[in-house]
Amino acid sequence: MSRLAVLTAAASLLVSGCAYHRLTVADPNPASPWIGVDSNAAGFGAIERRTVAECPTNLIDQVRVRQTFAQSLATVLTLGLWMPARIEYRCAKAPTAEGSTEGSTGG
Repeated sequence: MSRLAVLTAAASLLVSGCAYHRLTVADPNPASPWIGVDSNAAGFGAIERRTVAECPTNLIDQVRVRQTFAQSLATVLTLGLWMPARIEYRCAKAPTAEGSTEGSTGG
């Protein structure tokens, strides 16, 4: 294999994208931008600090968990002993009446 091919493969691994897992409601109605928190699990997921969403309405609209290539590599190299990830969420608007939300324009 040529040196250029090896360098190209190595560079592509270093700048590769993220993997996302997304959870959303059927009709999203976010009240905030994405809020991100870093999460670290240890001991194959047995030890993890509690992550609390700070939403004034106490309602979550969307959640996504992402892991970069570097975070995935850390998980693999430690054989799952350390699993870093980023959790991002959006708060939902408070419902004002059944079937509607505050500030909803319909649609």
